[in-house]
Amino acid sequence: MVDLLIKDATLQDGSKGINIAVNEGRIIDKSPELKYNARQEFDLNGRLLIPGFVDPHVHLDIALMNSWTEPRRPEPYLSHFGLNESVERRRKKFTPADIEKRAGAALELACRHGVTALRAQCHVDTEIGLKHVQALQSVKEKYANCITMQIVTFPQQGFWRNPGSLDLFREAFKIGADVVGCASNLDFDSEGNVDFRKHIDTALDLAMELDVDLDIHADLGIPRQVELDDLEVVYIARRAIETGYKGRVAAGHVCALGSALPEVAQQAIELIKAADISVISQPDLFRLARDETYNVRRGLTRVKELIEAGVNVTYASNNVRDALRPMGNLNPLEEALILSYGVHMDTIEEFNTLMMMSTYNGAKALRLKGYGLKPGDNADFVVLDAACPSAAIIGQVEKNYVFKSGCLMASNKLISDVYCGNQLLEMRNS
Repeated sequence: MVDLLIKDATLQDGSKGINIAVNEGRIIDKSPELKYNARQEFDLNGRLLIPGFVDPHVHLDIALMNSWTEPRRPEPYLSHFGLNESVERRRKKFTPADIEKRAGAALELACRHGVTALRAQCHVDTEIGLKHVQALQSVKEKYANCITMQIVTFPQQGFWRNPGSLDLFREAFKIGADVVGCASNLDFDSEGNVDFRKHIDTALDLAMELDVDLDIHADLGIPRQVELDDLEVVYIARRAIETGYKGRVAAGHVCALGSALPEVAQQAIELIKAADISVISQPDLFRLARDETYNVRRGLTRVKELIEAGVNVTYASNNVRDALRPMGNLNPLEEALILSYGVHMDTIEEFNTLMMMSTYNGAKALRLKGYGLKPGDNADFVVLDAACPSAAIIGQVEKNYVFKSGCLMASNKLISDVYCGNQLLEMRNS
């Protein structure tokens, strides 16, 4: 007898009538013809089965810092620098209990939306010490059966602004941190100057010293024009190749790549591919270009060109109801729809790609082991109330069942009644 039997699933490749057997947390068999006695059975009736969603870049320690009952921006938008100052000011009031409560609620929201793995950015600096890391480590342990979580040491005040910062980062890995973070725009000197090469070198050296992956916030701005050597992602690509750290770097944002001339962008993309860097697109079309009055830009990286070149591209929630973005639900289907508008992805093939970006591509960025729907993989998967990716994304359908290691973690059902006069109409799936 097996623990779980999934019947009559449709897979993303179009395969129909697929049955999957799960035992002791892993998929043991997959075929249209399976005959197992199971402790638990789910007949999907042709609904779409995908591996668990992966959210590869979330600022979890500041998530949900805004009002739950009246979600909004708590103060007027002035500039991105103003938003960061708001984070700096408001986080001083955070307690470990507050961080744990909000982060736990965020993870429950992510689980409800089918996320089974997540990479959490976490503030580390001499002002707050390791308070945020300790809180997220507690949350990580509490929700270990629901979600796989990696903690990134995010340098909110850089590496060089305050004495003792690097030693503090080393301490973070002794208590649970997993990935070295990098954000050169925050590492400015007393005159406001930034040496992004020094910052990136420091982060890469630390990652190599600790033998962990590197997650870099890269090229967050959108200048009117940028040269090849001005791009942070180009510098880290060259350094990753030089040091043998190919395949161990993820670059989030990469917005300035869109400001490069096509021939410059192509050279950059070739280097990104050569270094096997995973690019994580963020919802920056909301954050950037807010002060522009004509020819307003979207602030997104060159998603299509990167994909066409064979770069591993994924996307993430980034900021969720915090000082930087008052929206967000840790819902990959929602972020997929936003991205489809922003980067003009609207064909059947492109919707399939968007689904791959939030599953397999995200798993590659996090270098997850045992991810997928083949025998031997971890039984982390989601049942969507649709028969194909385009229907799921456009219809923003429910995640009917979410499984982690073969155990049901969440179930969701949407019930709608539509009346014409006093007569109840029969509802069909939209």
